[in-house]
Amino acid sequence: MSKGVVTLLPPHDGHPGMEINWAADCRPAFNRGVSFAQTWLDNTRSGWLWAAMIAERDHLPRAIERRAFEVGFLSRIHQRLCSPRCGVEPLRDVTLSL
Repeated sequence: MSKGVVTLLPPHDGHPGMEINWAADCRPAFNRGVSFAQTWLDNTRSGWLWAAMIAERDHLPRAIERRAFEVGFLSRIHQRLCSPRCGVEPLRDVTLSL
């Protein structure tokens, strides 16, 4: 049995990164989700977050790739929401585990 393929979410906005193990190589779909979320964040959030995620995710052919895209997209949004830049509250120590 395969040990899986590791995907890395780099630290961003003062929030730590993380590693995720997938049963298949989902790095391209995961990275696409992270990149798309960053584009949404950088473009003054001109549309609904959920609509942007679903529309882009549905271009992927396999369920595991769609899931990887969702995890990458939402992980990048999570980093922004938990970042010190996001508000006046201090950064909380949040441990991510999957």
